[in-house]
Amino acid sequence: MRASSLLRTPLLLASLTLASAASATESLGTSFVEGDGVMACDNTRTCRLAAYGPLAPLMLSVLLERAGGPQTAVTVRLSMAEGAEDAPRTPVAVAPEGTLRLRVDGRDIGAIGHGEALDIGLELSAHYVTAMIDALLEGRRIEMSDASGHAWPLSDRGIRTLLLKMDEAQGRLDTPSALVRKGAQPESKVPAAVAAPPLKAPPRLVEAHDDDGQLAERTDLLQQLQPVAAARNACDRASSRPLRIERVDATHVLAMLSCATDRHFVPAGTWLIRDRPPFAPTLISRTPLFPLYPHAVFLEEGFVTDTDACGTNRHWAWDGTRLILSGAFVGHYCSSPSRRHWQLPIYVTDIR
Repeated sequence: MRASSLLRTPLLLASLTLASAASATESLGTSFVEGDGVMACDNTRTCRLAAYGPLAPLMLSVLLERAGGPQTAVTVRLSMAEGAEDAPRTPVAVAPEGTLRLRVDGRDIGAIGHGEALDIGLELSAHYVTAMIDALLEGRRIEMSDASGHAWPLSDRGIRTLLLKMDEAQGRLDTPSALVRKGAQPESKVPAAVAAPPLKAPPRLVEAHDDDGQLAERTDLLQQLQPVAAARNACDRASSRPLRIERVDATHVLAMLSCATDRHFVPAGTWLIRDRPPFAPTLISRTPLFPLYPHAVFLEEGFVTDTDACGTNRHWAWDGTRLILSGAFVGHYCSSPSRRHWQLPIYVTDIR
């Protein structure tokens, strides 16, 4: 199965040593942000575009998805995204209910499904997919209404640009299947989809050992875990350097160092180590990793850098020897905290 679920439910799998991370990064896809949308393409050439309505306590959200390769169809799914604290307040954040209908420029173009289907992503039929894409390209007003007459708009701001980026990323420009810039180039020139790398399903996480907490107190281990460069200034001023231990298997743990300053904790690095000397630490990330139970999979939450404006999130899976990158997703710095709803992978694996 693919290591991705498009709605933000608990994710599966992903990575380890710096060498492993570097090699996986070469296969990562790309992402773009424009207006009220985000577009990301993964390593299989599948592209996904998330668009939203105006910022509100409850917003319409739409995911357009298209696999790579000639003559592939676009799918569209609808759901609702909750706004953040900075969303404009309304008397009541009404959830859609009953039969849902699609409107374009105020004209009702038909029933699209029931409100309950939005919880898992309401998929539109091909007829409505075409109508929605045409409306987005033409800058026409799109709304979804429910049985009570409430309506939720969808913004088209920046979406045409992102659809063009999608065509470009999939090699469709100037071909009949392009969404924006159609042309007479043969469809056979569109690059084929790429198979996701296979990945053996990781084992279950091992229960913590009784003496795991004692590892965090060992001075010989702390001396080997030097803060990463980005945290050194804070660590120089820190009053202490707490160490958190997370069991990986019967003989390996993650050691996560932070530096306690007057106001907060600064992440200072995560290492894979043996649970007894020689510890043989291997640096994995400058940030903490969090287990995704029940399997030996860990989440690395992204942070913004000069080369990663989105703060890419990564999943790492334990294969018995090392952590392997199993998934990477656009971070919330590009799809703001008020709109973290759809997962937009830039790297996926085929879990077997």
